[in-house]
Amino acid sequence: MNDLVRRLSAAVVAVTLVALVACDLWVGSVRAWWDRHSLTGSVVSSLLVLAVTALIVDEVLARRQRKERASSVAVQGLIVYGQARRAYAAVIATGTAEPPQVGAREELRTLATMMLTASPSLFDDAAARRLLEQVERFSVSMIRELSALAKGELSRAARERLEDQVSQLQVTVEPLLARIPTEDRSALEGWPYA
Repeated sequence: MNDLVRRLSAAVVAVTLVALVACDLWVGSVRAWWDRHSLTGSVVSSLLVLAVTALIVDEVLARRQRKERASSVAVQGLIVYGQARRAYAAVIATGTAEPPQVGAREELRTLATMMLTASPSLFDDAAARRLLEQVERFSVSMIRELSALAKGELSRAARERLEDQVSQLQVTVEPLLARIPTEDRSALEGWPYA
């Protein structure tokens, strides 16, 4: 929303500036009015120059901040993604673990805590927000499947649904993974979910 307001303000100021210059060049009565009211013309031109300068500086600073935050947001998103994969592995292993379901519940609890902690920084970034939304849907599905499970292993249909959501999650995390600088990706090579 803030970007929209900033861009609309820049557009209004630019259109106003162009309109005033065009009127000054081609409409004699406007040019004569500005000549008779030189103080007003000076104040208006100074304010327009100030507005254009402020909006340009604001946009440059906003882009720089987004660029600087892109890698750190990507790393946070990858951490949440990794925990989602660990929770998935624990849910899939339910029925074979001792005691059953305890590990999966603990991993899901950890995932919920991570999402709550990371969500403020992930929410401002569009790609990270999509990942966060996908992880939330995925975690609800895992909780639903774990709750429906009385004893034993997950049904084949439940496994297929969860596998499909993991595939969707992998697609959603790709834009964040692409933000990690090439020289830093080597540190992620050992990461099992990269």
